[in-house]
This record gives sequence, C-alpha cells and structure tokens, in this order.
Amino acid sequence: MKNVKLHITDITNEGNGVGKHEQLTYFVENAILGEMLEAKVIEYKKNFATAIKVETIEESPFYEKPKCIYANICDGCDFQNINYEAQVQYKKNKIINNINRIAYESLEDINFLEADQRYHYRNKVELKIDVYGNLSYFSRKTNDNIAIKECIIANEKINQVMVSIQEQIHLLNYSGYDARKNSGLLKNIIIRSTTQGQSMVVIVLSKEEDISDLTKALETQGLIDSLYISVNTKKNNYKIQQLNKVFGQDKILEIMGDKKFLISPKSFFQVNTSMAYQIYLLAKKHIQDINPSTIIDLYSGISTTSIILSEDANHIISVEILDQAVQDARENASLNAVKNIEWYAMPAEKAIDKIELNAKNSLALFDPPRKGLDENIINKIGASNINDIIYISCNPSTLARDVKRLKEYDFELIEVTGIDMFVNTLHVESVAILKRK
Repeated sequence: MKNVKLHITDITNEGNGVGKHEQLTYFVENAILGEMLEAKVIEYKKNFATAIKVETIEESPFYEKPKCIYANICDGCDFQNINYEAQVQYKKNKIINNINRIAYESLEDINFLEADQRYHYRNKVELKIDVYGNLSYFSRKTNDNIAIKECIIANEKINQVMVSIQEQIHLLNYSGYDARKNSGLLKNIIIRSTTQGQSMVVIVLSKEEDISDLTKALETQGLIDSLYISVNTKKNNYKIQQLNKVFGQDKILEIMGDKKFLISPKSFFQVNTSMAYQIYLLAKKHIQDINPSTIIDLYSGISTTSIILSEDANHIISVEILDQAVQDARENASLNAVKNIEWYAMPAEKAIDKIELNAKNSLALFDPPRKGLDENIINKIGASNINDIIYISCNPSTLARDVKRLKEYDFELIEVTGIDMFVNTLHVESVAILKRK
C-alpha cells in the first residue's frame, strides 16, 4: 500500500481524521484537525480508504500542547490537543452540516453556549481495573485498558476519590479483571460527585467475594459518602446488577438553581452539571414564551427537566422507562414540593399511545438517547394538536433526521442552539425549537 499526503479537514464521530486526495476520501487514525500529514494506506474501499498517520508534515494551526499526560494514549478526549476556539467551530459546523444535509435546511450560523470550564467538569467517571490493579480507561481504538492516576476532565473530588481507591487496591493486593480470560475480581468502578462535595462509588465485582478490608479502608479515609457493591458474573460485562449498600447515604445531593435532586447509583444525570442547567434554562425561556398548559416530557430520567420546568405549566407528563428512575423522580418532586407531574413508567414509544395529545396548548419536550426518536412518537405527535416542540439532542445526525421527519407534519425549525456539554471531546449537545406552521 502506498503513502499519501493529506490535509485533515474534518474529524469523524469515531475520532478519525478526514482528508481527500485525487477525489478519494481517506479516514486516518491519530490525525489532528487541520494538520498536513503523510499517511500509510491500510485498505481501499469503493468510495474511501482507511489509513494511519506516519508523520506530521505541517502542524495544525489549531494545535495546542495537551494538558493531559495521557492524551496520546487515552482516546476518551479527542480534542485535548485542539485549541478551544477550533473546538467550538468544529461543533457548530457539525450541527449545521448535519441539519443542512439531512433535514434540508440552509443554516449559516447557530447560537452556541460555550463551556464555563474546560477541565474538571465531569461529575461521573467509569473506570476499569486492569490485571495489575490499576484504575484504567478502556481504549475503544486498541481494546486495551489505559492505566491513569488522574483525569483532568473529572472534577476534583472524583480525582481525590480515585487516588484513595487506587492506593487501597495496591496496598491490599487486589487484582483487576482480565476480560480475555474472564478472571480477576475487581471489574469496574463508578464514581460520582456533586457540586455539594458529596461522592458515591459503585464497585462491580466478577463474583461474590468478601472485600470488607477494602471497603472499611475506604470508609475510614472519609472521602466517600455512599458506597455500593454490585456483582456481575457475565463475561466481559461491566454493568451494575443488584446493588448492596456497604456504607453511607442511600443517595447523594445535587442542586440546580433553587431545585434539589437526590441521585441514586443507577440515576441518569447529565455529566456536566453547570452546562446541563444552562440547557434547562434555555428550555425554560422558550416555554415561558409559549406559556403551555401541559408539557409532555419524554425520556425524562429522574425528571430533572420536569421539576425545573414545573412552575411553567399547569400539568407535566413525565415519561421514563426505568422504574427506579421514576421512583427517584417522585422523591425529587416531593423534595421540591412539586405536585403537578404525572408519571408514565414505560418506554416513550408505548407511552405516546396512552397520553392525551390533543389537550389545548400542549408542548412536547424530547431528550432522547443517541438513536433519536422512535417513528411512532413522530407520527403520533405529527397527527396531534401539538404545535410546539423543544428537542434536546446529544447526536446532531439523529436530531437532523427527526427534524426532517417532523417537517413532513408542517413543523418548522425555528432555532438551534449548540451547547458545549462535553469539552475536549467530539460530542456536542443541542437544543432545537420547532413550531407548526
């Protein structure tokens, strides 16, 4: 295979650089946005080729030296080596290009809320434990565990807890998990921390075993407010199963504005608290302009959005598939003296068949997973009397696809705002406002 010289003009969702040579598109591993490089071709396909970077010929004008010491081996943050202005422009372009290409819009620019913190913003991390007992991130490119001592996008409390756990694992000689051999004890550790300084840890084990010496040592150090153990015996599976609280509080407390939220081990809560709150305030502003009598909040999690918006409608219907999340939502509503939320504990695509969609002056609010909206939801909303939609999205391509579908029911895209929820990564959040003609 030959080598080619390429100018990297874009980055794919998988983190590969994009360059063109003689009308053929190349996807290049380890490329930096904006650089000129030499790449070795790995494979030619009909319409593209894959390659790996051999060397940089001309450094990217957007390059900056990474602050993270693991930037070259951990692929969790694709943009550690790109200046922030270029990150913002990339994310704006990503939203604009997807919506224009897929939804047939003609956006030239969009509003964009830049992050208030580039580092130490994440309130949750998940770490593997390698065979040597090291806390590690899993590399999607190499399928290897990358041992780390700190994560500079995780908040300070999480990093303190990481150090504490790592010290005790090594001191007590615990082994990690080898996915290839399905051997070893400690599989996974989830750490959460709130703006109130509270922390929660879940340790996932590969089998039932007494680790009380480890948990007692962690309790003694006093950094963890809530610790759970979960056992998952399935090979190469790290998910939380049944939980056993070892010590501390059942839940930890987060505060957004004047609202309080109790977070349990399985709760979905946005990983960037301050930027998530900006999203809710943006939604709140648009809702206040519309003044709906009913808000239908699909994919509501622990009803964070519903509770924050509870003063802006007479009635809120909150839909969430997980029973535990609905239980948490009810508790959080009670904690905030919110009494106007009605819950549906079922998949959104089934709940939409049961919800009254033709009540006067209703608004639909979506915050779906990356796969976007189920077709049944779009069809039912399209056939209803609902004229206003707020769509919160973590995936510009599925947002664009759903906007295109909704336009078939005479909805217009009124406004799109990008939000930099996931700084130093390729991911971006957005809020779209749609109104029926």
